[in-house]
Parts: sequence; structure tokens; C-alpha cells
Amino acid sequence: MRFTRPFFPLIGFMLAAWIVLFMVTDLFLIPALRVAQGADSIARKQLAAISALVLAIILTSLLAILMLFLRPGRFFLPRKAEPKVRTRYVDAWAEAGQRMELPKEEEEEEEEEE
Repeated sequence: MRFTRPFFPLIGFMLAAWIVLFMVTDLFLIPALRVAQGADSIARKQLAAISALVLAIILTSLLAILMLFLRPGRFFLPRKAEPKVRTRYVDAWAEAGQRMELPKEEEEEEEEEE
């Protein structure tokens, strides 16, 4: 299988996705877990719901961007190929003979021989 697109943008996307996930985890989810230890049951449920919502939004966004980047439709809905054109092979010797101009001296000799 021949790949037409380089892998560097895909690797860049994967690194950016890891950075985003790390930042969300470090800046929101871990502090939410720490706060949840001292909270009552209603606050824990609210923190769990908000955390799940944040993760769902982040993961859905990353998945959507990945789908736009990889364009899976090109595998399932390929573009229609142009109809194949048959190559016309020309006899080079016959073509050269038609294009050749005889020198005037040879033309006069040929006319005299006839």
C-alpha cells in the first residue's frame, strides 16, 4: 500500500491530543478528585457528572478532528476514475516517410526515369 500523505502531521496531531488530555487531567480532573474526598454525596455526583461531561466533550472533539484529518470516506467512497484512454501507436517509419522532403535533384531524376 502506498501512502500519499506524510505521517508527520498525524504524529503532530497525536502529540497535540496527548498534550490536551494531559492538561485537562492535570488542571481539572485531579483537582476534582481531591475536592471530592471532602465533599458530600451530592457534590461528588455533581463533580463526577461535570468531569464525565468534560472528558466526553474533549474526546468527541479529538475524535471529530481525527476523522476530518484522516478522511475515512476516501476508503469507502472513492472518487470516480477518469475513463482510460487507449494509446494510439503511430508507425514512426511511415510517419517519417510522409514528412520527408526529397531534394530537387533527386526529384528531377525520378521524373526522368518515369
